[in-house]
Amino acid sequence: MEKSKLKGMVFAALFAALTAAVAWFKIPLPFTPVPITLQTLMVLLSGAMLGPYYGALSMIIYLILGAIGLPVFAGGSSGVGALLGPTGGYLFSYPVAAFVIGYMLQKKRLNAFVRYFSFAVIFALVAIVASDSILQLGIIPFMANLSENARLLVAALSLISLLFFALLVIYAKKTKHISLDTVLAMFAGTLIIYLMGVLQAKFVVKPEPTWNILLIGWVLPFILGDTIKLILAAYIAKNADIKDYMK
Repeated sequence: MEKSKLKGMVFAALFAALTAAVAWFKIPLPFTPVPITLQTLMVLLSGAMLGPYYGALSMIIYLILGAIGLPVFAGGSSGVGALLGPTGGYLFSYPVAAFVIGYMLQKKRLNAFVRYFSFAVIFALVAIVASDSILQLGIIPFMANLSENARLLVAALSLISLLFFALLVIYAKKTKHISLDTVLAMFAGTLIIYLMGVLQAKFVVKPEPTWNILLIGWVLPFILGDTIKLILAAYIAKNADIKDYMK
């Protein structure tokens, strides 16, 4: 086996172990079975720092460890039941997201549309929620069932997230501390995590939730926190490049 491949596999195993370590951090939320965790931070880092193949391999190792019963999922959970349950789609998305992030960073000549697409989709979703919560346009029927205080909270979170998005892109363009390519690739990975998580929930949760409920309860509350994790991951990936050690 080539030395570089052996090093790649060692780093993949290391990142799987780090993902298991941070998975113990878990903050349950009363309105959704999806907790706040740090696992996605490692997903972003694995794709950006290990590349598409070893990044995806690290997350596959992590899922295998959890599937065979080791307590490496959020809050120390484990087993096939966690993978097939309501939040299992998020777990299945980890190898895919890591691969896409690594691939996009390898193919830096991808045109501007592809690079900005995921950022634009997430920005548009939050903008729609913000508009509907403030102006009560009726775009999201579920919003009508929220109390005034809850609707104001949704509006505040949405507007803060939009501001974070704009400042992040501006900062990434003007500074050398964070790579804009890395930020956009990580937005693509984040969008994949949301999509796969929501899709499995749509078919597993009974009674079947509407898309509006999934958007409000399973995506929106996590966007601001995920953006902060994205900033941290982009900074670490830029300033702690390990690719030289993998050669």
